[in-house]
Amino acid sequence: MADTPYDYIVIGSGFGGSVAAMRLSEKGYRVLVLEKGKRWAASDFPKSNWNLRKFLWIPFLRCFGIMQMSFFKNCLY
Repeated sequence: MADTPYDYIVIGSGFGGSVAAMRLSEKGYRVLVLEKGKRWAASDFPKSNWNLRKFLWIPFLRCFGIMQMSFFKNCLY
């Protein structure tokens, strides 16, 4: 097999992927993390939860933040 610049490739930087990548890199392995999601800038995050438009993800209310809310998700009617 050809020599590659990485020892491990981690698909996804969610909680499990980011922890796995961190642990591998702490042990001295060369790690590549591939992520499909949006690239976040510091200005994308709300300074507090009072900035509802940047905090809550409720598109029908024109809120496109980082925290998704589902009203009555498991409610039977």
